[in-house]
Amino acid sequence: MAAAVRLVRAATPPDATAIAAADETLHRLLHAVESQLSAARRADAAGLHTSTEQRAQLQRTLDLDALRQADPATRAEAANVAMKIRSLDARIQTCGRTVLSAIASLAAERPPETYGRRGHLREPR
Repeated sequence: MAAAVRLVRAATPPDATAIAAADETLHRLLHAVESQLSAARRADAAGLHTSTEQRAQLQRTLDLDALRQADPATRAEAANVAMKIRSLDARIQTCGRTVLSAIASLAAERPPETYGRRGHLREPR
């Protein structure tokens, strides 16, 4: 009877360069979110679009596994940055709602102006 050999992958120690890269990406992500808020405050659609694309790219490249393997101080810093990002996201949403409400109040619905039988412009009723 052959003895079954089970290979167990040993846990590898965290790679310092991967942790540093993930930490740098997380801080760049925070900067992108701050840029989003700035663009939202100015109602700058092009700037908001650019910042959102940059943020999406950074989110795709962020390696959370490396941060999970980091030392407690680095994990605490990452958690702090994540809380800042959540807070900024809430502010971006509030800013967006404010801009949309301002646009809605400026563009209050009125009946369209029409022309009468004789070609004169009629005021909305």
